[in-house]
Amino acid sequence: MKTMTAVEAKTHFGKFLDAAQREPVIVTKKNRAVGVMFSMQDIEDTVWAEKARAAQVEGYIGAEESADLINALRHAGD
Repeated sequence: MKTMTAVEAKTHFGKFLDAAQREPVIVTKKNRAVGVMFSMQDIEDTVWAEKARAAQVEGYIGAEESADLINALRHAGD
């Protein structure tokens, strides 16, 4: 994970945003981590992964199982 000081992040904000698109960036102040910047894609991936885990815990079946079930139902009368 990349690290930038708060001053660097402020002074080079465009570079800071670009770096966060590639990987999370830890922001430090007085040699202490005070924050982290994530890309929106990282956040969306995390949210969707959590929703998928919650659905699995609640008993929802996955995409492959859904496709198998639909296929079996379509061909039940064959």
